Amino acid sequence: MLGAKSDNLNEAVGELVGMGLPPRIQQAMDAVRVIGNEAVHPGTIDLNDDSDLALALFDLVNLTVDTMITQPKMVAELYGRLPQSKRDAIDKRDGVT
Repeated sequence: MLGAKSDNLNEAVGELVGMGLPPRIQQAMDAVRVIGNEAVHPGTIDLNDDSDLALALFDLVNLTVDTMITQPKMVAELYGRLPQSKRDAIDKRDGVT
């Protein structure tokens, strides 16, 4: 999951936090993880769960994917289209060798 090694979701989120995961995304991941786990914990789904809550959880998953996967890919692709000389100048400005 986004570079985490653990198969345990709680531990994986903790690893990502240690790697600089934005707090907003950590909270979104933990909300989905905890609410989802509580909904199915004994192996049964509570059909009385609020549909608004389910939709909100989907929104959090979409937010996480957009922030952690879609946006970085979009920026990297466009940045990669800059002329190499311009990227070299940016690296020099930023002290990247």
